[in-house]
Amino acid sequence: MDNKHVGTEFYGSPLLWLPCELLVHAASYLSSESLFNLRLTCRRVETFLYDTFSEEFFSDRRFMVTECLGCLVNISKHPHLSKRVSKLTIGLDRLYSSDALAGHGGRNRNVNNYPVRDGIDPYKLQDLAAEQSWLISSGELQLLLGEALDNLPNVVELSVRDVNVARRFCRPGSSKLFVSYGVAEVRRQTGIDLLEDDSHLHLQDQFADILFTAALLAVVRTGKRLERITVDIQKREKGLSSSAFYTPNSLVEPLRFTLQDLHSLDLSVSFTYVSLGNYSNGSLAFLPWQPHYLFKLLEYTPNLVRLRVVSKGDSFLKHEIIGWLAQLVDLSNGIRVESTRLHGPLHSSLNHLSLAQRYQTLQHLELENMVAPATLLSKVLLHLTGSLRTLCLSMVGVSISQDDDELDNNPQSPNAWTSIFREMSKSVSLESLHISSLGHHVPSRLANDNRHQVAFLNSGSGVQSGPRNGLLNTWSHEGSVSSMKAFLLEVAEKTVIICTSCKQRNSGYWSFEDILQERSERAI
Repeated sequence: MDNKHVGTEFYGSPLLWLPCELLVHAASYLSSESLFNLRLTCRRVETFLYDTFSEEFFSDRRFMVTECLGCLVNISKHPHLSKRVSKLTIGLDRLYSSDALAGHGGRNRNVNNYPVRDGIDPYKLQDLAAEQSWLISSGELQLLLGEALDNLPNVVELSVRDVNVARRFCRPGSSKLFVSYGVAEVRRQTGIDLLEDDSHLHLQDQFADILFTAALLAVVRTGKRLERITVDIQKREKGLSSSAFYTPNSLVEPLRFTLQDLHSLDLSVSFTYVSLGNYSNGSLAFLPWQPHYLFKLLEYTPNLVRLRVVSKGDSFLKHEIIGWLAQLVDLSNGIRVESTRLHGPLHSSLNHLSLAQRYQTLQHLELENMVAPATLLSKVLLHLTGSLRTLCLSMVGVSISQDDDELDNNPQSPNAWTSIFREMSKSVSLESLHISSLGHHVPSRLANDNRHQVAFLNSGSGVQSGPRNGLLNTWSHEGSVSSMKAFLLEVAEKTVIICTSCKQRNSGYWSFEDILQERSERAI
């Protein structure tokens, strides 16, 4: 802005003599409708509000899979707005014809007498649901995304979400949730409300897999380089299956180019459901020759700074992501790594040692809902002691091998987590730690429903919380590296494993009553 004020000549409105920065700040308090009206009052006002307006309304765009994607294509053809779009989100706002039903009928219900929910137009809903399926099955979705991305030069972030998230900035009178473009039109035509916080996906629907594959391949074919990928699926036990990550050999090099600068990867993954050749048939297990293609994609992301993997549902994949990271640790140490069935062989064109060494730059690691041997998790965390600044472990369990009697039978060290936290205290970079709902598995109790529960004794360090039964199962702390070392040693001393039956052979285990008694004694 060359001029200090909106106008350099005398104007009838004193508003035009305000400094530009003050005018922009005042406009931030307006509702969306009032902002649009203000922009229409004067060309000079529009000029100075344009940058903030286009950044707020076009830098981060979210669309549902309907013909409203044509709006994204139109934005991409605009000479100025097309340059503003940096983040593209595809909403998993799935439409089902059955959503028109007021309830599920029994076997003997008359097919011509199904009750319809009040305010719902079942015929229009059926049309839009069929349109959504056609966009996917015909390939039109990928064509529309490809056409738009060809003309969106600054897109560096791709997101796929099944729920509406809070807006970073909310104007007065606007929805506090960031919803997909097209949701309002669907509600107007059908009565279906997609503005709720809940997921609209059905459990066995492969909509998320197909959509992620189409979006990523559209990015690859247009030669974009992404910096962030987020797949956030809140539907319980629902995540991207192996098929979503498959890439044909003809696109391996373009994919590597697209992911070369990727520094943040946030995924909801299913290590359970496996496609059997197509998206309509699947199995809740892996066949002997089937790998999980997530690990192939990870081979092309050597510059990650942030990695978050949420495993959805019960896993049929042994050791999951922790096992794969442990393989990279062995590679960096010069240890020969044999390919595993589910991880698959590392791609022959990759410099494996370089890949393993680059993962040492990982600064932020979040793992949720998985089990791995204590030795593998310890190996990964020790490997990252020089770089890791933030670590989050939620519903992560460690298993003890049959020959590790020391950790299971010695009352002085009855759990693996104490050992892991002590080793983590060697970190020279960790500044933030969050641990929650951890598990501990001994050889005779490897089933998820029999795992030992991990709890923490009361402490004045960090922030502790837990369920209403009085157990503390969540602990977090942020601070300097030196304070984190002391905190980790405190965590190591205050971590206990709850199992009344195991306590009979190893006094190092705790019962629920022991914890309550310890808390009452501290209170006295």
